[in-house]
Amino acid sequence: MESLQEFHYNSIYELADLIDSSVKAEVDFWGHNEEYFIEISSKFSKDTLLHLYIVITATNFYRRDFKKNPELYEEEEDLEKWYILFDTYSIEFKRLNLKQIQSSSEWFETNTEAFFALFEKMAEEVFYILFANRDFLLRFNSIAAKTIKETRFPINLVTKKGTIRRVTIPQWVKKAVYHREKGRCVFCNADLTGLINIFNTSNYDHIVPLDLFGANDPCNIQLSCEKCNKSKKNKVGATSNFYTPWWKNK
Repeated sequence: MESLQEFHYNSIYELADLIDSSVKAEVDFWGHNEEYFIEISSKFSKDTLLHLYIVITATNFYRRDFKKNPELYEEEEDLEKWYILFDTYSIEFKRLNLKQIQSSSEWFETNTEAFFALFEKMAEEVFYILFANRDFLLRFNSIAAKTIKETRFPINLVTKKGTIRRVTIPQWVKKAVYHREKGRCVFCNADLTGLINIFNTSNYDHIVPLDLFGANDPCNIQLSCEKCNKSKKNKVGATSNFYTPWWKNK
């Protein structure tokens, strides 16, 4: 059981939809810890940029929602969804007490740390869904690239152009990407397992190139053959929308 992780999938697709909609609307990283952003975007981390984006985007969205739409959270029963989520993920929180707390917005602020902890746990499950969607990852990494370009990095982490320096891609990243792509090039579907064709060369390349302010992040890596990787070059971020089906269609 050590290699398995328990997922609850409680309101996860709702949160995944919020993150997907935010990326489509090009909502930037906002309210994040810049030092932490620099750390995880410059070297591969299992706490990815997408995990960070999920947590801060969810926190920002619901803080604003509690403030702008207090009528949706006036009574304790209106907060039952959140009570269930906190209990599901074993997060300690303070229940709404109208004798002590004047509004639902104040209740949210009182439980800010609890919400942050909740979204951190839910982020693992949202990541599990969205990591499989390369088109989403391309759009997400374009947002991350914009933030990287606007962030002042320590000089030892960037090139003269200001882009992040290339580092070795860890084996755990390669394994995750290899299994996501089913051992095939995302562009031409060439077999890269070595079982069918031993002459095809695997390349793990950045979806948004480092030269275009891409990140050294697991979400920014894809599997391609040498030919497709060379034709892609560093002109633009690129991926494909082709996936191996679970079974053959009739």
